[in-house]
Amino acid sequence: MQSNSSVFQIPELAKREATVFGEAKEALEIYQELNQISEEIEQCRLRNS
Repeated sequence: MQSNSSVFQIPELAKREATVFGEAKEALEIYQELNQISEEIEQCRLRNS
């Protein structure tokens, strides 16, 4: 098959899969830990800018 260089080809995006966490307590602990990590990253980013 010959490609047409006058047409910009957009790649198909991969399917997005959601992560389903288990129990509500477990999900809350994971969310809190991720939130704490993001706050630490933001503090480092602000110090280094």
